[in-house]
Amino acid sequence: MNKPYFFKKMYSGFLSSHRYLILVLLVLITLVTRASAQQAVTGTVRDFTTKEPLSGVVVKIKGNSKASVTNNDGKFSIVAQPSETLVFSYIGYTQKEITVGQDRIINVMIESNTATLNDVVVVGYGTQRKSDLTGAVSKIDMKVLDERPQTNIVNALQGAVPGLNIAITGSNAEGSSSTTRIRGDKSITADARPLIILDGIPFDGAFSELNPNDIQSIEILKDASSSAIYGARGANGVIIITTKKGSEGKLSITYDGFVSFDRTINIPSLMDGETFWKYKIEALKAANTTTPTTANPEPWLGTITPTELRMHNAGQSTNWIDVATQDGLKQQHNLSFSGGSKGTKYFVSFNHSNIEGIALNDEFTRDNFRVNLDQALTSWLKFSTNTQMGRYVRDGFPPEFGRAFRMNPLSEAYDASGKIRLSSWEDSSVAFAKNPLSAINEVNSDKTIKVITNNSLDVTLPFIPGLSYKLNTGFTFQTNNYKNYRGRNTYEGAQSNGELNTSNSENNDWILENILTYKRDFGKHRVFITGLYSSQSKTNDNNAVTGKDFPNDVLTYYQASKAGTLAGTSSYSKLNHESQMLRANYSYDSRYLLTATVRRDGFSAFGSNTKFGTFPSVALGWNVSNEGFFKNSAVSNVLSNLKYRLSWGKNGNEAVNAYVTLPNLATFNYLSDDHKALYGFYPSQLASPNLGWETTTSTNTGLDFELLKGKITGTVDAYWSNTSDLLLSRTIPSINGTSSITENIGKTSNSGYEVQLTFNIMQRKDFTWSSTLNYSHYNTKIKDVGIYDQNGNPVDDVGSRWFIGQPISVNYDYVFDGIWQITNAANPTGQQDPRYIYSIPGNVKYLDVDGVNGITTADRQIIGRTIPDFTMSMLNFFTYKDFSLSFFLNGAKGITARDVLLNENDMSYRQNVLNREFWTPGNPINTYPKNDLNGAVNPLKSGYYRKTDYIRLQDITFGYKLPAKLISKIHFDRLSVFANIKNLATWTSWKGLDPEFIGNQLAAPQTRSYVLGVKIGL
Repeated sequence: MNKPYFFKKMYSGFLSSHRYLILVLLVLITLVTRASAQQAVTGTVRDFTTKEPLSGVVVKIKGNSKASVTNNDGKFSIVAQPSETLVFSYIGYTQKEITVGQDRIINVMIESNTATLNDVVVVGYGTQRKSDLTGAVSKIDMKVLDERPQTNIVNALQGAVPGLNIAITGSNAEGSSSTTRIRGDKSITADARPLIILDGIPFDGAFSELNPNDIQSIEILKDASSSAIYGARGANGVIIITTKKGSEGKLSITYDGFVSFDRTINIPSLMDGETFWKYKIEALKAANTTTPTTANPEPWLGTITPTELRMHNAGQSTNWIDVATQDGLKQQHNLSFSGGSKGTKYFVSFNHSNIEGIALNDEFTRDNFRVNLDQALTSWLKFSTNTQMGRYVRDGFPPEFGRAFRMNPLSEAYDASGKIRLSSWEDSSVAFAKNPLSAINEVNSDKTIKVITNNSLDVTLPFIPGLSYKLNTGFTFQTNNYKNYRGRNTYEGAQSNGELNTSNSENNDWILENILTYKRDFGKHRVFITGLYSSQSKTNDNNAVTGKDFPNDVLTYYQASKAGTLAGTSSYSKLNHESQMLRANYSYDSRYLLTATVRRDGFSAFGSNTKFGTFPSVALGWNVSNEGFFKNSAVSNVLSNLKYRLSWGKNGNEAVNAYVTLPNLATFNYLSDDHKALYGFYPSQLASPNLGWETTTSTNTGLDFELLKGKITGTVDAYWSNTSDLLLSRTIPSINGTSSITENIGKTSNSGYEVQLTFNIMQRKDFTWSSTLNYSHYNTKIKDVGIYDQNGNPVDDVGSRWFIGQPISVNYDYVFDGIWQITNAANPTGQQDPRYIYSIPGNVKYLDVDGVNGITTADRQIIGRTIPDFTMSMLNFFTYKDFSLSFFLNGAKGITARDVLLNENDMSYRQNVLNREFWTPGNPINTYPKNDLNGAVNPLKSGYYRKTDYIRLQDITFGYKLPAKLISKIHFDRLSVFANIKNLATWTSWKGLDPEFIGNQLAAPQTRSYVLGVKIGL
């Protein structure tokens, strides 16, 4: 057989019989070859300056519709062939193009451009480009949260932007000892806290209940125009907090955690036991009226207690602040998952924080679980949910620092067996004797469960381009279970054979919003219109039981049935809101801007005649740098961006309790003639059918600018506001059954200015340096408190310390004018001078302000300011290759405060005081009077006032990010470590407790924290 012919025949037959199989194999080979050429290109997009990953960067293939978006860690994935060009676009950054080569991993650095005014800002019920803003809106740089790690965001936000005033008033585990104000106080007695919006719904919980790692952005609405969309609740400003969302891409896993070691600092120098004994004996000798005898050579020792004598003889002294404090420890762990597809995007996080404060028995635990989901149901319908579930534990009571600071150092915290003494020493008054540690022995449980869920449906209405509808719903459920028992090992429990207090409360808050939005561009015209109809209801249900006189302490708070006396209370309240709002934004050619808003609010707590109020606002803006004449001028080479803003509007404050306008009866129990218990009632609250909102009318003017192509950016704002119809309590004759009624009376005014400057000082390949400076000043004045003279002019309410033309809170006292050095010549006997009270050497001298009739009440004056002349802060940020360094300075100037630890009201030596020198004939100082009992040297009890000016090096953070090539070998996307120190140094002349704690000079001391942390991305 011819072999070549045979093989040829066989080959031909094989091709004929298997031609379809061969065709399939050829197609598969082609597809595999092409797929290998179209592998996914992956990488990370980072900020050129900060080296931080950027989420939301759009990655497109040039000339193609394919696109991807970076996730929360800046990662992207997109299928692309070699030689195709990837385009990276992000608002506020210069667009960058990179051609794909053989390398399938592309890491990109993009630079911020000078058009920062095009950043997107959340303004409530939507977002706007910053260049289109007409109101005073500040956006918190999220680097603040990264560079100032905290378990409570309020501490990280301090000094972050001008106009946001956060005063820390003490140290506790939860971090809740603070007050937050936007542009100061406008109301005299009503609540002045700003409105907080979390993911679109009102949030009235504590900042400590939020996980800082969940937060994507924070905006501060400061003027009437920007906050007018919240109408009746916007007078005190608005803080908008938006949490993180998922983004299209593969699953991203991140872990962030830190541990913090805390130490007490800035503790005032109090007298120790030896010094206290010395001065007490000296004062007792001077006041002694009993003649010493052989049998009783030291009669003044008769008032010394056994504990004091024993402590002194043993050379012992109790430092009560040391006894009441410990080394604090904070831990925070956060694990998050994010990612998604084109139609589904998710973000899930778990947070655990456990804090042991610097005060004994002061603890706080937070466990949060969050799910944020965006799901496209159809091309025109999207569902979103932002849900947080939290458990918060606040068990236990810390020591009473008001007692600890003032407790006699010759007293004891523990007895011989190591148990806490009920009375620290033998004093007849609980005010002086009760052990500051007594509360530690209370058996306490305080646990809260809270669910916050915001769910919405977004509908794109196709029949009108640009028109959309959103159904926004929010629901907050909170339950608190509180139990406390004071046993016989506590001061109060020992007096009543045990005390029990338990309560269970439940809060439900729901809101329903219908939001219609129209947003279109017509050539040079841009229109953004928002309409709203909203309804909200909040209920509170509480049941409590108190009991006393128990057979023993064994069952603690589980023995209510065994109480000798038991009482129960129940309460229920409900508040309703109903609102309508219309806002119109118009921009012509990105040069001329207009915002007009009107909101109508109804509130159930107000009177039947005033339940609804209307709050309008209008604002104008001019992007000067977009004008042709500006672009063509030489000024544009230096001033690259300039915008002017002007706004006016009205806002309300509804800070009153439910049913405050309704008449109320209180019970009055009595015995009949035959000794039977009868129940009576009397009017404890009168009806106020005309009670309505406090109304604040304000004007704001501002400039936004950039210099030297973004080397310097800044914002300057000035504002003026007037608040009328204050919610004040007016005194009425008690024959009405009550002595006061809440009415809309009084007026205040507020004005100030703010400056924020950011300097991009240096930007090199391996080194960058930027600095942000914040400066703010405000001044609040009372104009009317509802009291008038015979001519109808407003006058002061001296009893309440409200003075026309002065701030809401003032120091009002006799003016310290030094120390009397010699007996007044007109009164050589040393007795009371008819012109000057106790004009005796060593006594306090008071300033005779009016020069009439000696020292009288008319000589009391406003002393200094209780609000600062200005506050300032500066954040510096450095990077060198993979290293980073930041430090934050914070300070305030102009506040004058009374140093209560000088204890000018009671020098009986039943309490401790600041260690200081006294006036003596041989040491005739002019600062403090002589050593005497019972404050006789300061008969009018005037205070010692000092400036609290300070500058604090508040945060230093050093970080290191492992190089990408190194971490890729261990399959990490990110691995960085950091070290942080808080409150490293404070410069001040203040001698009391920390100068920042002016609101509470008897609080737990300030702390210095040493923080170590790690950030991991997978």
